[in-house]
Amino acid sequence: MSNADLNDRQLLREAIAAFREKNIERARPLFAEFSERSVARVKARVANDPA
Repeated sequence: MSNADLNDRQLLREAIAAFREKNIERARPLFAEFSERSVARVKARVANDPA
């Protein structure tokens, strides 16, 4: 399953599982993808804020 097929919660769970398994090579891109999605979500929320 690719990162694009995972929702945010699944992606974070996969990253945490990889980290716990001490598989840093697998965890690093998962955490990076999760972070990018989080930043994009916050930017979209700010852009749509009427304040």
